[in-house]
Amino acid sequence: MNFIEHPSYLEQIHDIDLILSKLTMENMNKLLERFRLKCISFERLQTSGQINLIFNLKAQSNTTSSIEFILKISNPHRYWKEYRTKNEVYTMQYLIEHTTIPIPKIIDYSNDAKTSILSCEYILMEKIQGNTLESVIENMPNQTLVITAMELTDYVKQLRQINFPQMNRIGSFSNKQMFLGGSIEDGPTLGPFNTLKEYIIEHLQWAIKRIQTDEQLFQHGKHLIDPLEKIIHDAETDRNLLNHKIKFHITHTDLNSSNILIDENTGKILAILDWERCAITFTNNDIEFYSHWFDDKQREKQFQSIIEQQQNYLDLVHDASNMQYIKWYLDIMYPAMYATFYSCTWFECEQTVTEHIKRFLQETEEAIIAFNNNKLQDRIEGD
Repeated sequence: MNFIEHPSYLEQIHDIDLILSKLTMENMNKLLERFRLKCISFERLQTSGQINLIFNLKAQSNTTSSIEFILKISNPHRYWKEYRTKNEVYTMQYLIEHTTIPIPKIIDYSNDAKTSILSCEYILMEKIQGNTLESVIENMPNQTLVITAMELTDYVKQLRQINFPQMNRIGSFSNKQMFLGGSIEDGPTLGPFNTLKEYIIEHLQWAIKRIQTDEQLFQHGKHLIDPLEKIIHDAETDRNLLNHKIKFHITHTDLNSSNILIDENTGKILAILDWERCAITFTNNDIEFYSHWFDDKQREKQFQSIIEQQQNYLDLVHDASNMQYIKWYLDIMYPAMYATFYSCTWFECEQTVTEHIKRFLQETEEAIIAFNNNKLQDRIEGD
């Protein structure tokens, strides 16, 4: 594992402010001139996503009326340099050609901030007119929302039917030939991984290294270093993590309601956005997409009972791997990652940083206790 020092909040803000300073009308026109277009205006959009900067760009030529684009500026975090932009572009281009999934057309992109016209990584894509599911879901009746869910079910099936020679590994796409590079998540870009064991162990090792090298994390989380190292030891000797019944498949990984553009009157999906974390992986979260849609747990439960009556959806669920045993490890790994990744980069207020660290470290500790109890119960039942 190549451990890279985490940037501070001030370093992150400095890098983002530097990018924003280069987003001028002059540079927007340089970006568009090869398409014989002139920039009329550009406006940063307020979205629920916190990672990237999204702009609505209006342009005009001598022969046409105005046309709108979406300009996505990639977050300059040093963990993701080039990776996220490449993965998103290559994934979108491939899926446009090989599936019926509605995806915006890419007009231009750069994954090299040094040579980029805008001095940053970016993707310029067509603008699909429509509202995010997030913004209209409260006013959509369930019968219309079922149409959306069934259409999304078909798109998830299409993803799972894609087959590459390297489908037996975990990772994201690093070139146009769709070869695998590191797995891109909310943390460092690690891998690709040949097994679930490698995936879990390397992420836990990274979390331990962060606790050991960050003063604030060490203060609040040093008591977890030994327990996490014991979990790694368990993983190293756990045959269940070599379970060949676990299927690897292409997964969007983030089918929440903010990444789906929709016609709220018909339920038709107009576009699926934000493919930057798409990967060949093992998770079932694309199958459980509706769990990210609702703030109201009662409506989520009601909607779940409705779509589970749909054969199309049941066919998809039938294809899901049994993850219960592996979930014990993931329940430890994810909060450990979140505590050690988001802490000092994403929150300016020191109190918020501390609260965030403590909350996810507490979740990690509780998951370790549950893991040990489950292992003990397994041994008792096995005797």
